[in-house]
Amino acid sequence: MKQSDRLQMLDVFFWGLNMLTRPTLANLLTGYEEHSHRSGSMRLIERLRHEEWIAARGRGARARFTITEKGRQRVRVVEPQPHWGRGWDGYWRVVTFDLPETRRNDRKRLWQALRAHKLGLLQRSVWVWPHDVTPILHEIIKVEGVPECFCGFKSQELFLCTDKEIVASAWNWEEITQRHKGYLQHLVANEKTLREARDLAELGRLARIEKEACEHAFLWDPLLPRSLWPEGYLGRAVHQRHQRLRQLISRRLAELASHPPSS
Repeated sequence: MKQSDRLQMLDVFFWGLNMLTRPTLANLLTGYEEHSHRSGSMRLIERLRHEEWIAARGRGARARFTITEKGRQRVRVVEPQPHWGRGWDGYWRVVTFDLPETRRNDRKRLWQALRAHKLGLLQRSVWVWPHDVTPILHEIIKVEGVPECFCGFKSQELFLCTDKEIVASAWNWEEITQRHKGYLQHLVANEKTLREARDLAELGRLARIEKEACEHAFLWDPLLPRSLWPEGYLGRAVHQRHQRLRQLISRRLAELASHPPSS
């Protein structure tokens, strides 16, 4: 079985059932043609255990399988609620840096690292973030090897800029909104296709499509506290749809576990 197939199975495992018995897991795997027989299913189970993506307790028909923390991290999707619910103290953390033209590559790497951590670019080399930025800067210095050339400060008010204007200009909300809309209009993994999934293979494929679509939607979203959301922000609608589909995946997996397809 290809790695993508194993990840599909982990997706539905993670989103569906916390624990599966050996017979139930083997029955669900009948959707994968090359693993539709018992010995093939057992090889897949052992492969997942070897990779430490699942753990087992007991033996034979009494075996119980759970996903490990390593497995959870492998298939975890972004969870925006903790970020949205995080309180804001009203202070902006402003970061600037100065690298000469002769160090253009270092400057480019630093810019990419700050963008990857979703800090907002206010102008040129001036970046903003609503929370403590020190751990992020230390991580960037450690990973990228960029000398400590930062200057940072906290400010409760930036002259001639309201909080709303800072948010509007520091992040590319046009691209973020387009990604949100693209997810909400996504037609592959939806209520109808998930309900009609005939086996674990099909359900796993749809679950992975849904996961990747959700990740794409939130890729550049800074997940700001609710008090800083821009007007017309669609992140909550994306999250609500994703949660609804996850619940449907869980129900469909339970149905397949109760009434496995014919091999």
